[in-house]
Amino acid sequence: MNRKLLSIFLKTVVVLLSFAFTAAAQNGTIRGVVKDNNGQPVADATVVIDGKKNGVLTDNNGKYSFVVGPGQYTVIASYVGATPQKQSVTVASGKVSEANLTLPFGQQLNDVVVVGSRSSNVRSRTQTAVPVDVISAKELFNTGQIEPTQAIAQVAPSFNSSRQTLADGSDHIDPATLRGLGPDQVLVLVNGKRRYTTSLINLNGTVGKGAVGTDLNAIPASAIERIEVLRDGASSQYGSDAIAGVVNVVLKKNTGTQVNTQFGQQYAGDGQVAQLGFTHGFKFKNPKDYLTLNADIRYRGATNRAGDYTGPVYVNWAVSRNTGESDAAFIARKTTLYNQDQALKAQNNFSTKKNIDFGNSKLKNLAFDLNGGNQLSENVQFYYNAGVSYRKGDAGALYRYPYQTTQNIAEIYPNGFLPHILSDVWDKNMQAGIKFTSAGWKWDISNTFGGNSFAYHVDNSLNASQYTLGASAPTSFYSGTTKFNQNTFNVDVTKDLSQQLSVFKTFNLAFGGEYRLDNYGIVAGDEASYTNYTPSSGKAGGAQAFPGFQPSNSVNAFRNIGGVYADVESDITDRLLIDAAVRFENYSDFGSNLAGKLAARYKLTNFLSLRGDINNGFRAPSLQQRYYSSVSTVFVNVNGVLTPRQVGTFRNNSDVAKAFGIPSLEAEKSLNGSLGLTVNAGGFSLTADAYSISIRNRIVLTGQFSRSNTTVDQLLSSYPDVNAAQFFTNAINTQTQGLDVVASYKLNLSKDQTLNLSLASNFNQTKVYGQVKGTDKIPADQFGNTLFNRQERGRIEKGQPRSKITASGNYQWGKFGTVLRVTRYGETESLNASNPVLDEKYSAKALTDLALSYQVSKVVQITIGANNLFDVYPDKIKNTQSLSPYTTASALDNTSYGRMPYGRDAIQFGFNGGYYYASVGLKF
Repeated sequence: MNRKLLSIFLKTVVVLLSFAFTAAAQNGTIRGVVKDNNGQPVADATVVIDGKKNGVLTDNNGKYSFVVGPGQYTVIASYVGATPQKQSVTVASGKVSEANLTLPFGQQLNDVVVVGSRSSNVRSRTQTAVPVDVISAKELFNTGQIEPTQAIAQVAPSFNSSRQTLADGSDHIDPATLRGLGPDQVLVLVNGKRRYTTSLINLNGTVGKGAVGTDLNAIPASAIERIEVLRDGASSQYGSDAIAGVVNVVLKKNTGTQVNTQFGQQYAGDGQVAQLGFTHGFKFKNPKDYLTLNADIRYRGATNRAGDYTGPVYVNWAVSRNTGESDAAFIARKTTLYNQDQALKAQNNFSTKKNIDFGNSKLKNLAFDLNGGNQLSENVQFYYNAGVSYRKGDAGALYRYPYQTTQNIAEIYPNGFLPHILSDVWDKNMQAGIKFTSAGWKWDISNTFGGNSFAYHVDNSLNASQYTLGASAPTSFYSGTTKFNQNTFNVDVTKDLSQQLSVFKTFNLAFGGEYRLDNYGIVAGDEASYTNYTPSSGKAGGAQAFPGFQPSNSVNAFRNIGGVYADVESDITDRLLIDAAVRFENYSDFGSNLAGKLAARYKLTNFLSLRGDINNGFRAPSLQQRYYSSVSTVFVNVNGVLTPRQVGTFRNNSDVAKAFGIPSLEAEKSLNGSLGLTVNAGGFSLTADAYSISIRNRIVLTGQFSRSNTTVDQLLSSYPDVNAAQFFTNAINTQTQGLDVVASYKLNLSKDQTLNLSLASNFNQTKVYGQVKGTDKIPADQFGNTLFNRQERGRIEKGQPRSKITASGNYQWGKFGTVLRVTRYGETESLNASNPVLDEKYSAKALTDLALSYQVSKVVQITIGANNLFDVYPDKIKNTQSLSPYTTASALDNTSYGRMPYGRDAIQFGFNGGYYYASVGLKF
């Protein structure tokens, strides 16, 4: 740059700076605090100046500010669930003008409830006839979790979710449960409309085995305004699946811009996390119009808590005794083989440390969402939302050692190999609807479409039956795709008829209908992913870790569902609230169902109420359960040794299922009852609800029928590569009983200090009390794998914590804030399929989370924190007596030669240990 240009540049900068300082001196400031009608500051309220395009969000203390020119202005504050408030203010040059506003909620902030009631009368969670948790976006953020499923699990007492490992597709999508039931017995809504489930079935030894859930992590965390968790059966209101309850995700409508980012990792040095969330809400001339854009970018690094491997590597010394062989001869033979193995391990410098991936899979997630609405006229509103999510996963399988020659090609992997299951998971959703009022009737007509696809790839693997190709055999495979799509059309009508029926304080009548179309598909993988090219060789066919879907597994199935409902909710008197609902649904593939509900709440005093309800519900068999089929590699604990089995999952309506005597799938039927009390006195609130849920004809994935049984071998004669068979069937009846208690206390310690205390707990017990008639005649095979064995019973009765208690405190002092949370997870147990000696019990543990935040400015907030502050791990597996070359003793080992030190089918809270993080939040 020459001197003349430099001189011009510097003069221009001086002029611009002078102009800026002059303008700043002429400007004034509007500032204030937004509070609720209990005097509590309202964080994230939207504040705009009437007629201006952009607004701001209040900080943690409800504060906001604008820099404006001199003049008269009208400040407008708004928040979901509250009536917007206005205040006029005069601004003078260089002066500060105050405009403090109070938003009338009529109940505690964040307590406004949509789910569980179709009444046009707004109620808080202590005013409803059934229990509902309301979790704000700030509460989710304060957990330090970047995935919605894990965040909800930390603050909702009856909601549980733990990440899985060595579980095929379930390593990539977390199963989540409510009140200790299955992932498919809780219904998920978004903005009050049914959300589709995943195409994934949990198959490989996880909580919720055999069930299909909904992936909440496909929703951007930045898009969520609040979560409502209805802890009660609601099939009469929302249809199938709502046996345990309903989770309603309410999307943001705020104006302004928010950016959140987080970086963290496990104490152990792995599991690095990076997240970037973005939200922008547009300001429109009509305050009833809104459009919010949201995006989330998430990276979750893999973790590994594997132990050192002590088993055979090159030479299999874990052999069986020969007929007539003496103890001494047997030990001598094993010792010789063991010494040979040790020599080859030393010669090849083989490492036995962490040679499997035992922990979280690696995930990359990108999600977008928009939520909008336009007021077309005074009584007509058009609304819409849409989203797309992509997830790429990478999870390790079990190591294939050189001695396992039927699964290896030595020219490619002379030292064995660790296959990886890679995933491409896509989610998409679109919703559009129109709300209008005619003759006092409020209409809501909408259509919702959504779907999930899960593509499986296998890397660092091989098809051992291609051994004739030697080193040129392929090592990567496409194993196929599962797909599920759903389209739902709704018409909902409601009206408060209290003016016509003046004897009642309120009388809300709601009715409507739904038509739904479900579609499930399986797409076959590459030929090499599933084919056994040399059946007579004894080599395993198909891709190791995840054999591909075969053309015979391919399916493209549809069904349609029609339903109608009616709902009456009435304040019969000032004290008594009654809610009754009935719903009829017809499924094209299995028949119809009628569900009903009667609920009541009675105010004993102005602050104390009793409530209760009784309802019957149902869950239709999912298309996934009806039509899924595959051949997969499953490792079974046989005498303490993990042994691979090629397990065929056959369709419920297949000839094989009929030959085994498996009956056709029917709907699960439930009977729910609850009784509770609520207290709401000043800043203190309490809800306590006891419940009982009986489920008949519960659908499970059966035990594995091994072809070592002569009858099974004959029935599987057409499937030479299959070692065992399993099926989906209505097998058991269960009863779940429990108690939920949620208490909170809000204190204003001083002008700048607030303290919010809460205690949330769930206690539950599930018992299997009978086997479905007609399935109890199916014989067991010699491994004890009946239709429903001890291991599967344990997974349902003892695989999830029977109690979960969370105590937390949120302290705010000016710009400083801290959140302390202690969660106690109750004990769990893992039962062996046939040998009680190999059962495992995991004692209760308490985890502590701590987060410290500082509001640097009205725009910037920084937070540092730690989840599992004291680095607590679950109990290690106790049965660790693996096979030894020096004795004849049988193995009593659940660790697979030390590789798996923690249980994976009764996970309380994971086994990753402590996690620390830092986050930065920006609000404009």
